[in-house]
Amino acid sequence: MNLIEVLIGSTVFAASAGASLQLWALAGAAAMAEQRQQERMEQAEAVLLRAETALRRLAPGGVDCSTAATQLQDLLAADPVAPGLERQLLRSASGDGVVLRLAVEGEATARQRLYVPALLGLCGPAQQGGSGGQP
Repeated sequence: MNLIEVLIGSTVFAASAGASLQLWALAGAAAMAEQRQQERMEQAEAVLLRAETALRRLAPGGVDCSTAATQLQDLLAADPVAPGLERQLLRSASGDGVVLRLAVEGEATARQRLYVPALLGLCGPAQQGGSGGQP
């Protein structure tokens, strides 16, 4: 074997080894990014579960449903959100509930849940005034 064959062989070997290392690094980076995305999705689920648990622990109240919805919104706003998540709190279209929307960085669709105080037993129909006697 002469010197040129050795140089060409070592160049080809070095190039293929470098390309293999780059592919391995890219695969590792993609796996890490996928793992971080999965962790963010799990954090979003944890936020939704924490919200559900906190709302179910609330004591039943005799307030009207729009006031209870405002209280729900305040309670949900106080819960911390992990980095990579964006929280939006919106009133429902009917105004008697709160929509918790969590956008996960890198995901096209947001996770959302509707919380209605009447379904949680936190409010009731408006109390009717009157003597309380029978007609």
